[in-house]
Amino acid sequence: MKNLTLIILCIIHCVLCIQSTAQTSVTPFDASKDYLNGITYSLPKTELNIVITARCTIEKPGPFYQYAERYFATKEIITINNETWQIDNIEIKSNAIADPNRTFQVAIDSRGVANNITYSHDNIIAGVNILSNESDKTESTTQSSLLTPQASSSFDYSVLNEDALVATSIPKMAEMVARQIYHIRESRTALLSADLDQLPDGNALNTMLNRLDAEEAELLAFFIGKSTTYTVTKEYRITPDDDLQDYVIARISTAEGLTEASNVIGEPIYLAIKGTYYNAPLTDPKKEKAPKGFYYNVPGKAIVTVDFDDIHKTTTLPIAQFGYTTSLDAKLTNSKTTKITFNPELGTITKIEK
Repeated sequence: MKNLTLIILCIIHCVLCIQSTAQTSVTPFDASKDYLNGITYSLPKTELNIVITARCTIEKPGPFYQYAERYFATKEIITINNETWQIDNIEIKSNAIADPNRTFQVAIDSRGVANNITYSHDNIIAGVNILSNESDKTESTTQSSLLTPQASSSFDYSVLNEDALVATSIPKMAEMVARQIYHIRESRTALLSADLDQLPDGNALNTMLNRLDAEEAELLAFFIGKSTTYTVTKEYRITPDDDLQDYVIARISTAEGLTEASNVIGEPIYLAIKGTYYNAPLTDPKKEKAPKGFYYNVPGKAIVTVDFDDIHKTTTLPIAQFGYTTSLDAKLTNSKTTKITFNPELGTITKIEK
């Protein structure tokens, strides 16, 4: 009986010793090798997202522009078709993408010490031995092209009265439309001066005045022309590996608006990147041979600038690939109770708990 007890105690001791010396083994992933088992994860690299919003203004002359000065004593009219573009806003953002050169293999441990890896997206590590909602999550939004017309550039002939529609010549039609505008102005004056037998209440009066204003504006456009504006927002992405100077990120032209950099018809929008790079410190060669724990990033940073004419946007952002990658001590994750939380946008470690 004593011998049996001794054997059981020895087995328990051996198991505890094995568990106490269990270490995580993480190695760089080699796609050319045939791994029988293991879990892979990637560290992120930083992708820059340059979001540019441009406004287009389209001017179209009215069909009666030649009679605007005669009937309305104005020279503020549109006489030719014209289209202009200008930059309204530039935003500099960043997003994390998986770095194929910083992908690692975690050996599967039968005791499940460090097998519980949580990912954010694209195989990017978010944590070890943590719940998915414990990881640091940074949402990245991608803006697609947005077209928002502010007004119609066509002329609404349905607002013309019968006299204008049956006119047999352009001058006669212009005269009839001008008379229609005069009548609207007389009606507005009568409402405002209360020169009516029964004046409508406040809400009804406002409704009537608004309708008269809208009708007059639509009719007046036949003489002074129409100006239509809309905005377009596009996102241009680049993953820098080094400094950039006078890099053409996009172009803008009168004919096509925002275009890709390769479309040389437009004026260039320049991107500049000035990085601050961090190199890995020197290590003891003996320690280099020791088992490696989880790899993480120590990011660099960069001043990112976008220029176009008198628009100058600049910001400083952390850049994962401008720093270096190092590893934890393999002994740190020799227990299921060790929790490691990563920042999935940069690959840094934000928390280690036991």
